[in-house]
Amino acid sequence: MLRYALISAVLAAGAAGPALAGVDWTAAPTVADMVALYPEKAKAEGIGGGVELACTVASGGALRQCDVLAETPRGYGFGAAARKLTHQMRAEPVLKGSEVRVPVTFPAELAKGEPLTAKTPMWTALPTAAELQAVVPKTPGGPNDIRVTLLCDVEDGGALTGCGVDREEPGGHGFGAAVLGLASKFRVELMSAEGMPTVGAKVRVPVRFDLKPVDQAAK
Repeated sequence: MLRYALISAVLAAGAAGPALAGVDWTAAPTVADMVALYPEKAKAEGIGGGVELACTVASGGALRQCDVLAETPRGYGFGAAARKLTHQMRAEPVLKGSEVRVPVTFPAELAKGEPLTAKTPMWTALPTAAELQAVVPKTPGGPNDIRVTLLCDVEDGGALTGCGVDREEPGGHGFGAAVLGLASKFRVELMSAEGMPTVGAKVRVPVRFDLKPVDQAAK
């Protein structure tokens, strides 16, 4: 029998997002929505930008009275575009009356018409330890330190689709296929930690297994 440990980076991602800690989004803009509101001057020059907003959570979780606290670079209209995007955001109504800080990042990839990969997705669902333990190949004398990364598309609700194995080390032992079979167990928040929409973007799912026989693990 073998034990394993899931890489801490995957678990830590579920708690990421310092500016949005404790905020669960029930609605958020998609990548297509951000493209539609991308400031024309910035798009023409292929420039990305970042905005930090302070908003009040109103009835139904809508964001109201959003003020621009920071905008980089200035003069391109990122602040105004970010405020328009908040019209599509809804937070859990339990936060009604609270002020939340909302980062919004406009990645240069969108200005250039390139595919977007969310850099720091926040995980809202992960496979259980039992589910991972059940699928990982257990070969006596096989490799102990395994790294697998999936590359997936994010669809409505934060579910993953169209996943493929982007990295498998070492290869040829079936670890990539095993993790790929659990892709439906992963789900991401509708906004990434840095304030990018995830629906319509791609995400990387990193998983690491540390496999040791139980008698060795106990030492």
